[in-house]
Amino acid sequence: MSLIQGELIIAVDFDGTITTEPDMGKPLVLQAECKRVLTKLADDGIQLILWTCRTGKALSEALRFLDENDMANIWVAINDQHPAVLAKYYPDVARKAGADFYIDDKVLGFEVDWLEIEHTLYGCIEEEEDVNASA
Repeated sequence: MSLIQGELIIAVDFDGTITTEPDMGKPLVLQAECKRVLTKLADDGIQLILWTCRTGKALSEALRFLDENDMANIWVAINDQHPAVLAKYYPDVARKAGADFYIDDKVLGFEVDWLEIEHTLYGCIEEEEDVNASA
């Protein structure tokens, strides 16, 4: 069941997840298949939140990198809640972004593989659709 009915929300980390380097201050290199998978998710109506520890100049650097890689417009929120979550839970809105899935290299515990993430996410989406169709 989705956090917001009819919407699937995925929060995505930046360093080490979208980029190959998990630490700030190093050259930014896009993970293989990341742009294709995230763009596909957004095109399929999945609501994406950029969820990063970056703030200030470091966040601006990340946003510039996303813009340079044509990924600036796929996010419904950046370091904030999905607008529908804000509306649903206001004024008791948590600081952590509400999402149905979180994609973060620290959570995965190993190098991010966007092809595997794509396979896993679309498998979960298909299972949810099957459950909803039989209900």
